[in-house]
Order: sequence, then C-alpha cells, then structure tokens
Amino acid sequence: MKGLILQLIRDEYQPLLQLPPTLSAEAWSEAVTKANPILFYLNDGAPLIQIGEASRQSLLKFLKQQFGPAQ
Repeated sequence: MKGLILQLIRDEYQPLLQLPPTLSAEAWSEAVTKANPILFYLNDGAPLIQIGEASRQSLLKFLKQQFGPAQ
C-alpha cells in the first residue's frame, strides 16, 4: 500500500515541480515520510486516495525544499 501511495504522490508532484524522472523511489519515500501528509481514503463507488488540503501545501513546500527545481 505504501508503494501505491508513494506512486500517486510522485505522479501528481513530479510534473508540477518539473522534477527529473530519475529521482529514486528512496528519495521520494524519504521526502514524503518527512512531510508526513494526511491522506484520506474515499469510497464513493470507486476507491480514491486523496491528500488533505492542508497537507497538500505543506507537502508541495517540503518537496520543493527537498528536491529543488529541475535545472
């Protein structure tokens, strides 16, 4: 489950931050663990994992600090 959540976060934030696809899963895992976002599991016909709104901004800020913009 952790791998799936990490992939969902990576899929959303990698293009947003223009990060290279070569960042390791370990780097992402460490960054997300340190940011400790609040996640919600929604099931309204189809299951969905969503990052809480307050966590979204702090996670984005932390990822920018951790990885910096792509050169």
